[in-house]
Amino acid sequence: MTRLSHCFATLGCYTSEVDELGKPNALSQRKGIWRYRRRWPSDVVGLLKGDAFARSLRTGEYRQALKLLPDVEAEYWHIVVCARAGHVSGVAVDEASPPALRIGIYSRTIHAAWPNDDALLELPVEHAELLARGFFADAIRSLDAEPPALSELAPADLRRYREELEDRIALYGGRDLHDDRDHIVGTEIAVLRRAGFRSDPNGHARSLLRNLLQRALVQIETIRLARLDGDYSDVISDSAFRDRPAVAAELPRSRGVQDVPETAPGGVEVQTVEQAATTYLARLLVPKRASKTNDRYRSEVRHIVGFFGAETPMWTINVAACDRFRHSFSLLPPNFDGRLRKGATIEDLVNNRSALDPVLAWATLNKYLSQLSRFLRWANARDLTAKMYGIDLKPLEAKPQASIAKLPFEDAELRRIFSRPIYTGCRDDKNGFAKPGDRIVRRARYWAPLIALFSGLRCGEILQLTPSHFRTSPDGHPFIMLTPDMTLKNENAVREIPIHPVLQSVGLLDWVARRSDQADRLLFPEVPAHSRHETDKSSRFSKWYQSDLKHFDLGERRPKLTFHSFRHTFKNGLDRADVREDKKDEICGWARAKKMGRRYGIGLEADVLKSSMDAVSFDVDFSHLREHARLID
Repeated sequence: MTRLSHCFATLGCYTSEVDELGKPNALSQRKGIWRYRRRWPSDVVGLLKGDAFARSLRTGEYRQALKLLPDVEAEYWHIVVCARAGHVSGVAVDEASPPALRIGIYSRTIHAAWPNDDALLELPVEHAELLARGFFADAIRSLDAEPPALSELAPADLRRYREELEDRIALYGGRDLHDDRDHIVGTEIAVLRRAGFRSDPNGHARSLLRNLLQRALVQIETIRLARLDGDYSDVISDSAFRDRPAVAAELPRSRGVQDVPETAPGGVEVQTVEQAATTYLARLLVPKRASKTNDRYRSEVRHIVGFFGAETPMWTINVAACDRFRHSFSLLPPNFDGRLRKGATIEDLVNNRSALDPVLAWATLNKYLSQLSRFLRWANARDLTAKMYGIDLKPLEAKPQASIAKLPFEDAELRRIFSRPIYTGCRDDKNGFAKPGDRIVRRARYWAPLIALFSGLRCGEILQLTPSHFRTSPDGHPFIMLTPDMTLKNENAVREIPIHPVLQSVGLLDWVARRSDQADRLLFPEVPAHSRHETDKSSRFSKWYQSDLKHFDLGERRPKLTFHSFRHTFKNGLDRADVREDKKDEICGWARAKKMGRRYGIGLEADVLKSSMDAVSFDVDFSHLREHARLID
């Protein structure tokens, strides 16, 4: 047995199974010659050419093949470990594979042999944690350096990438690492060689290091999976890597260790708030996210930089600074951004306010504090702060009860809404929509509330509809298809929604059909877009509807009722009809992936959902709207 094969045998990397006759499964005979063939582990399939390693043993004798097996198997594991470390000796890397599918974590060249040079320092037990934390911080930096190529992946590749990450998280998080213990071993070797240490493979320091590296791999892949969903907050849930910076200066100096970068007291890298915020924001903003959300993130980060000061060193931010931020922002008025643009400062606004002045809503304040927490958590993972400051930073005031959130409309309120002049006869659907007249104008103000009430569609979804989104199922049932090219809240919003019988009876389908000659033209072009977001019409229309609700008395419930209340009302209709939970999730476009039993489903079709949709009803008379079905407009 060669030195390399002996090394892997010592480390326990052999995992070949045998059949019922005792023959290794990787061995097979072809034209009388024994050959070794073994599939690559799933995490390097996208990195190495082909899906398996194959070698001819050049012998027809079974006993001779068994003697050659350890060397060939050692070659297999050598390639796997080196591939995972970012370097493959003598094996061509498949450059055609998408960068995002190359899941290798450690990007330094290693040798697949346990460090045993007597000139190296023996790894002390107390430094195993420092090495693991250093590996974790370096892996996060490697993640940041990866090109944002996910948007270029085909759906099948993206799905395969997601499943691969989920499998790796489950594997590393399990107690039995028999199926992938070679990856842990390869990572151990890489970490020890980079730091210039040797370690007894059977010693306590090695056991501790391995345990921590296993936990680090779970945390890293969890962060990678979150980033795939657009969450760059990098939440660190493992206590071994939370609230503690990985400081290279704490490690003993050994041959081959590079000089550490310039650090502040305690080994923290020097970087200004503006420099850190610029890098953080570049990672935070993703093209797939709604432009309105990206703009909100920019604004929040801009105010964080403005409060602490662009040239302030990141390492000076501490608990007291976070408390000052929370105190100051809890006293800011709702329109503080406009006042800052006019030259005021946050300090001016806080010092010059009176006790009765309004302040930011709890939810708005919480968004600023959450952004600060994510920013500082991100900074700490990159050794820019000494500790994990600002973690779980929340408003001091208690969160308002859910009862003050958006409420559904009651049947009596629905009857009043659909008996207003816009539905019985008005002057026009602009300034005269609430004034009695002889006109029925069926545009957004008329149709949007009806569609929302009987489909649960969000305002933004309704205002993006075109005639091409109205389709007919194989069973002949009409439905609305929300497509991936639309600007939707999330991927679950892509769905088929059967058209409710009431919408059919009041003439919606005929109204849409008369516009089918312009299949891709918006059904409601009269609604203007947001001044800064061309695709956002819901903000303007929602404000219109808030004004509409002023025209009749809603009492104390009025602040809790908005256009979005129609969606809540529709959900109540599904509840009253006792519709199954999975069908409710599908119709409303809620996150199916959170339900483990349905995480790999592709959604329910309109024909399957029709009976559930038809069961929704309200105690409201729509007979006067059915008369409008005959109108040609």
